[in-house]
Amino acid sequence: MGYSNFKKIRQVVKRFDLDAQFAILFEPIVPKKASEWLIESLRRSLLSPPTNEKSKAERIVSPILLEIVNHYSEHISFFSGEDISVNPQEDLAGECDFFFALHPAKPYIDAPIITLTESKDEDMEWGMAQCAAQMLGAKLFNQKEGKNIDVIYGCATDGIEWQFMRLQNNTYYIHPNSLTQLTDILGAWHQIIQFYLDNYK
Repeated sequence: MGYSNFKKIRQVVKRFDLDAQFAILFEPIVPKKASEWLIESLRRSLLSPPTNEKSKAERIVSPILLEIVNHYSEHISFFSGEDISVNPQEDLAGECDFFFALHPAKPYIDAPIITLTESKDEDMEWGMAQCAAQMLGAKLFNQKEGKNIDVIYGCATDGIEWQFMRLQNNTYYIHPNSLTQLTDILGAWHQIIQFYLDNYK
């Protein structure tokens, strides 16, 4: 089962001798207007409302992330449902719902992976724990590939609430509030990607 074996962030923190604390990750968030394409995509998704984790990921989460990809297509790659296995014995293995890598589009996964998004139907605590484990997996994957990125962002979402996290210096920094407004969610993602472009390109 790998990453999905972690049901609470405390399990990840204790297993790998890490820490976790609340911290403001976006100050302030600059809201970003959604494109007409995204607005229409989300409108159409409600014609047959998503009823489970898979349908929410496909109809709500994926279009929002694709909106970000469209804006930064020269700099980032978008992957969905790919496997990042770095240490199966420690449950750092398995499929990840979505992640961005800091390079233009390629037909294969390459380092550095910079952000991960885990889509859960309702259990956000489980989603955060699984995403936290994936963030650590991404950090180790980058190191093995010789692309040491000391900041990895992650997000758990049920399609309505988006809970952002950052892994830095062996500590998970968790934004105190989940984001629910589309303009704020887009603004947070723009701020994250711009951070990497400013610091790692």
